[in-house]
Amino acid sequence: MVRAVLVDLGDTLVHLDRPWDDVFQANLESLHNYLTSLGIKIDERKFNDRFVRLFNDASYQADLFKIEVPMEEIIAKSLRKSGLQMLGVDLPTNAMIEFYRPEVEAWQLYSDTVETLTKLSEDGYVLGLISNAKSDWAVRAIVQRRELDGFFKTIVSSAALKIRKPRREIFTRGLDDLNVKPSEAVFIGDSIQADVAGAKYMGMYAIHVLRKPVDPESLSKPDATVTALAETPGIIAQWNRGPLTH
Repeated sequence: MVRAVLVDLGDTLVHLDRPWDDVFQANLESLHNYLTSLGIKIDERKFNDRFVRLFNDASYQADLFKIEVPMEEIIAKSLRKSGLQMLGVDLPTNAMIEFYRPEVEAWQLYSDTVETLTKLSEDGYVLGLISNAKSDWAVRAIVQRRELDGFFKTIVSSAALKIRKPRREIFTRGLDDLNVKPSEAVFIGDSIQADVAGAKYMGMYAIHVLRKPVDPESLSKPDATVTALAETPGIIAQWNRGPLTH
């Protein structure tokens, strides 16, 4: 019997309003403007080059080892390498927030997100969110800005745990927070590798939201695939009306 539904955030509940490269550039400009407002003089080109190298290195580690290097650490290292390590312990956190402001605004709801979460809540499921992201603050800011926070009993980010989906620990945290067994939970997400594979490994049911082409040779197969989030409540209800088997 399904009692809980856990969902991904980016490209599942929300999408960017413009290409990622444009958003990332806006983030960099916001960060530079913030540092400038503090009277910090830096060579913008050199700082950006250094930051991008560190960002890409953190992303490589994330893909390879399924660990998360939080954005505060990336910014702090960029500042140290720029000779700015003596500007206060709060600077990396404050700079991280300013870096993410354009991106928080860029994430927009899919047209059926609120409808779907409302239906799942009305059907009696307890809801949680698990997101791979370099900033716990950004995840919560996006959820709050889009007025989704009232739906979720728990919000778990890879930045907070420093591990990423599909590792089982991040799913375990979400399940424990909701007080359910894996067999009592469904995970909904757009990534076969992170969402479907991680959920199935845990013994959860998995619904894949098809947002982009997938590798047909993928070894992880979801229990259901949908092209619209609004299809998911009906699928879960059908599972609860009949015997659930993996």
